[in-house]
Amino acid sequence: MRRVGWYASVRLFYRIKDSLAFITSLRHLLLGGMVLLLTLSTYLLLVIEEKYEEWQKPLRAIRNLADESLRNNQPTMEEHKEGLSQTIKRLESPTQSRTQGRYIPEWQPPTCEPKENVAFVKVHKAGSTTVQSVFLRYGYSHNLTVMLPGGRNPASFSWPDNPSPGDAYPVSGGVYNILTHHARYHPETIQARMPPDTFRVAIMRHPIDHLKSMFNYKHLNTKYKLDPLNPIQIFLENVTNYAETDMYNKFYNGHWPTKNFQSYVLGFDHLRDVGDEETEQHFREVTKDVPFVLILEHLDESLVVLKRTLCWSVTDILYDWTARNYRKFYYKSSSLSQLAMENHRKWSSIDYTLYEHYKRTLWEEVAKGGEDFALELEHFRTMNSNVNQHCRIDPKGSKSFTATRWSKAWTVDAEFCKQLRHDRYIWDGKLAMRQNGKLRRERLGP
Repeated sequence: MRRVGWYASVRLFYRIKDSLAFITSLRHLLLGGMVLLLTLSTYLLLVIEEKYEEWQKPLRAIRNLADESLRNNQPTMEEHKEGLSQTIKRLESPTQSRTQGRYIPEWQPPTCEPKENVAFVKVHKAGSTTVQSVFLRYGYSHNLTVMLPGGRNPASFSWPDNPSPGDAYPVSGGVYNILTHHARYHPETIQARMPPDTFRVAIMRHPIDHLKSMFNYKHLNTKYKLDPLNPIQIFLENVTNYAETDMYNKFYNGHWPTKNFQSYVLGFDHLRDVGDEETEQHFREVTKDVPFVLILEHLDESLVVLKRTLCWSVTDILYDWTARNYRKFYYKSSSLSQLAMENHRKWSSIDYTLYEHYKRTLWEEVAKGGEDFALELEHFRTMNSNVNQHCRIDPKGSKSFTATRWSKAWTVDAEFCKQLRHDRYIWDGKLAMRQNGKLRRERLGP
């Protein structure tokens, strides 16, 4: 009995020893497995991190381009704020002492009659919506008749084709004072629907900046499957490879946003080039019929010239600093190679010729005004700055302006602040109600 007990005890001892050895081995195995797993996971993490860094390189480049673009392309209001402090200083006592008797702080009534019949050729992606709001506000505040689209597109007249009969809402008398919605320049339409003395004006921007904006607006980098880092340069360095008829028909619905697009809006055949006889003839006709075109890069100068030409007041050309349809995109400020620039000048030769002609015309008009124009420009920028700042800080209040040489005493109130920021949809609704009401009263009688 004792022997059995002793043997059982010894056997139990060895079993416990074997179990402990197995547990120890298992523990070592587990620890070894964990070490191996940790080693593998560390290796994988290092590999993934390396790959991740490679994957992040183009993304970082895009973000850097975007940051640089945003730093160099702040919204319109910020751009104005940076330059206006110096403008305001020059307009105050130093300017008065510098100009002595030429700066007269007294209102001088104009000797001309305001021109109220205007056809504005609204070029896409050229700052035209901001200028359109000026014409719509003028038309509404002066009780003029504005031509409103009556077709399927509430923003345009038969675009991308020429305007057609029946694409505008009828009005009392059948004659319109202002055309400012999207429409291809079509002299026959203006002659048929507007008074004979209608002043014709358009707006343009530098062709390369316009191309960038159209690229972003139409998502052409995606449609052409271009490298996102600098799609404009890739496109222009291989422009003939992308100029295929199937792409033209598939994406553009009868017009080509990459070739002479601004010229197309002004009635040109965008597939032609400068030097073509038909193009040269149309160039002579357009530059005669449309004597002045606003230049987006010099919008303030352009508006002052327009104000003088139409005999309007400074308050008529004030505009909202909140850029309409402003879009931020990372390749907006991207530089282009010499080859890309040369190819684009050949590719959109009509756009370049028109832009340079009208830019030269603008500076000729500025030069004619001399120092008086420079002072009026400063006055306009200062007033536009003060009005915009007031309408943001105290939109329901009022702010008075004393009379100056170029504007009579005037008070901006809550209604003007509201109108300054109206978009096209609001103006169209207000004008439609007024014009339709007048037409109904005319048809139904007293």
